[in-house]
Amino acid sequence: MKILVVSSHEQQFGGGEGRMSFEFAVELSKRHEVTLVFPGKDAGILPPGASLKVYPVRSLDYTLPAMTGGEIRALFRFLDSYRPDVIHSHTPWFLGVMVQLWAFRNGVPFYFTAHELPSKILGWGMIRYMSGLLQSSFMRVLASTYIVSFCRHCTGVVALNTAAAEDIRGIGYRGRLYIIPNGRTLALYDGHSPTPISRMEKVLTFVGDVIPRKNQKYLVAVLRHLPENYRLLLIGHDVDHQYRRQIDASMGASLRGRVTFAGRLDHAQVPRHLALTSLWVSASLREVQSLAVMEALASGTPVLGLSNETIDQLVDEQVGRRLSRDATPEEFARAVRELCETGDDDYEQMCNAARQRVRPFDWAHNMDLTEQMYAGSAGRRGSSRRGTLAIPLILAVAQMLMSLLILRILRLRTLFESLAAARRAHARA
Repeated sequence: MKILVVSSHEQQFGGGEGRMSFEFAVELSKRHEVTLVFPGKDAGILPPGASLKVYPVRSLDYTLPAMTGGEIRALFRFLDSYRPDVIHSHTPWFLGVMVQLWAFRNGVPFYFTAHELPSKILGWGMIRYMSGLLQSSFMRVLASTYIVSFCRHCTGVVALNTAAAEDIRGIGYRGRLYIIPNGRTLALYDGHSPTPISRMEKVLTFVGDVIPRKNQKYLVAVLRHLPENYRLLLIGHDVDHQYRRQIDASMGASLRGRVTFAGRLDHAQVPRHLALTSLWVSASLREVQSLAVMEALASGTPVLGLSNETIDQLVDEQVGRRLSRDATPEEFARAVRELCETGDDDYEQMCNAARQRVRPFDWAHNMDLTEQMYAGSAGRRGSSRRGTLAIPLILAVAQMLMSLLILRILRLRTLFESLAAARRAHARA
């Protein structure tokens, strides 16, 4: 089967969504002929056994394709020559809607995996930094209209879990809906056992971009209520510099030596850090299906987190602890001590249960479910709805122009912040 996969990012960008679309295409290429379309230049390093072909589209940055008339015509010529049997997009934006237009016109089955909650779409990406009109009720209705129309022109939509499926239904989509979780290469984490819990130093680890949604500032506040032998390791790209400065200011001198910012690491390096981790902690406000939580459990590391979509799905007292969203840092700290000061046998039992919890997320299972979905479209060409793509096409163009404007505004804001910081440094000198 010839399958075209569409990504919204280069492999090294876009967090879990960027990684997932590439890894998905790589795994699928071990069974089928697969081509991946993405904005950018660099396909990254492909693992042995992958026969993935790539079609990069010229990009204005790591996520905005330069969808000029010439680029669109070139893309359509490529699709005309490639003639995929199935198209599977991991993005509803930019490339996604252009490829959907081609699929709609040519009667090719088109699937979409939603990596974000559609009802919270304005809380992701660059728009999360903006206020006023861009976060208004009008924009939320417009975004919802776009997503619903896009989904209705899909052969089927994939939700990562039950919570995501309920959210997709909640915005008004009534078409074919499949629940297929993210896949992971679990064998990557089998060779690493967590450090003995009897060790004096207790390492709390969190993996995720440094942004308000990940709520690292809360984890620093938790550390304030723990003994000095507890330290916090934060792994992730420093995306929001203003938020990072807020975290630094909240630490003070007393905590600065107990918090380590490791920055962005290749995910292949994460297992060795998990092997030294006593407890994986999360205060994230929203996670559709966090790869980092799945990887922590796969390594046999107990997880403690505030309630969100992923924590609710995967974490209970067998593998760690789940707290309510409004739990205070003091309550979180008490739970940390209860888990980290347990006996060796109880801790080892949690570690073993953690590994078992994520067995259903192995890539082989994901691929089996995906192939079953594709097989269901045999003899049923095109989308689940008749009509035109006028609404999503018009809104996609408007959204792309809006994103270009936001990108320029953010760059100007970063420039002004840098100049202000330089002036403050000069004044102190």
